[in-house]
Amino acid sequence: MADTGEKVKKRKRNADGTSKSNKRVAIDGDKQVNISLKTGDKWAPVIASSRGLVLPKSISLQPYVQPRKNIPSGPGRTPISTTELLLQSSEHQKLDYTAREDAADGPDALLKHYVGVFDPETGKLEVMEARKMVVRGTVRAHRAADEEVDPDAKIRDLRNNLGQTFGTKKSKKAIASFTENAINPLQSRENGSTPVKIDAASKAMLETIGKATAGMSTKAQLAAVVESNKPRPMANTEAAEVKDVYTTDALIGDEVMKLIPVRPWIEAMKAKKAIKGTSQYVMARVENHSQNIEKLRILRYMYFVKRLLDNSRDRRSEKTLPRQTELKEAIEDMPYTVVDNFKRKFTSNGGTMSKFQLDMVITHLCAMACLVDNFDVDLFDLQSDLKLETKAMSQYFEEIGAKITPLPAAEARKFDRAVAQTRKRAKLRLPLVFPKPKFTRAPKR
Repeated sequence: MADTGEKVKKRKRNADGTSKSNKRVAIDGDKQVNISLKTGDKWAPVIASSRGLVLPKSISLQPYVQPRKNIPSGPGRTPISTTELLLQSSEHQKLDYTAREDAADGPDALLKHYVGVFDPETGKLEVMEARKMVVRGTVRAHRAADEEVDPDAKIRDLRNNLGQTFGTKKSKKAIASFTENAINPLQSRENGSTPVKIDAASKAMLETIGKATAGMSTKAQLAAVVESNKPRPMANTEAAEVKDVYTTDALIGDEVMKLIPVRPWIEAMKAKKAIKGTSQYVMARVENHSQNIEKLRILRYMYFVKRLLDNSRDRRSEKTLPRQTELKEAIEDMPYTVVDNFKRKFTSNGGTMSKFQLDMVITHLCAMACLVDNFDVDLFDLQSDLKLETKAMSQYFEEIGAKITPLPAAEARKFDRAVAQTRKRAKLRLPLVFPKPKFTRAPKR
């Protein structure tokens, strides 16, 4: 008879030859913890933190208690919720320590703190609500001897300190007003001519201020920095003659001056042909300077700048030079070398003039006008070309150091009284008088 026994599945042995037991070690069960909340005591523990301050262990703090202003109503009131605690100590030689509770309207107003004592033998945990306080230290100035202090003043100071700590809003406001309006002892008549001795706290504060302000720039240095960043051409302030203050090399460049074409104008004037253009200032002066090549080149450059500004596109407070196709018509016969020099000097970002760069162009034109008109310029023609008001045009000339004056009486008679009052002249004389930089005070916070 065949063997019909069932096959038994054998368990594989662990590869490392070890086996883990399923038996557990019996241990003592955890004791039950009995928690009790202790309430009703007048005094409660204090959890104090001293931020950035090392509080000596030998210092003892004197407690002061007063009722809280807004006492909560209903059940659950405790001494902590109904009274306010203040801890103070003057035992240290130079510091006064004061501990105050967190503000009732602060971010942690609803957060409560507890201190617990646990007995592991009995399993009892006694919990008690604690006060959360912050200890701060203030430097105490050296006080005079008791015999040197006025008794009335001493009592008044003590009363003021108590009023600031425990007084009402009205009393605190009165104390603050009295302190602000008190006579400064340095200005008191009783001291006469005897200087008041500076105490240690004031001396330390003055030394700290001196170190902090040692590296600060003076007003003259700040003014020099502001002057160097003004949108105006470089002036030779040490020049002995007014003609050397602004030169053609500084305004245009000697190499660029040689490239400015004036032959068509000279030939037209020799042929007694009228020179036509869109610049009122340039057209009114070309024939008067037909024999002066330098001034003709300055006028031709001013006309070139006027054409560029007229054909530029306005974009908010900026101007963008015309595109390449429109640029040819605007510059007429001016070489591209002169155009590239202008772009490098007065534009950025591919031919864009900011407000500062545009002001720089106008002040350069003002200085060129001074060279052409022998440093006595009638503002009307140039301000008509630039489409500016008399006040704005005057400010540009003042920026280069010129003095603004009304028309002479002989010239003023040629115009109506209202028109004559709007016409001004700009005179460049030594010494130059530049507008003073304005320094505004920071707003009060």
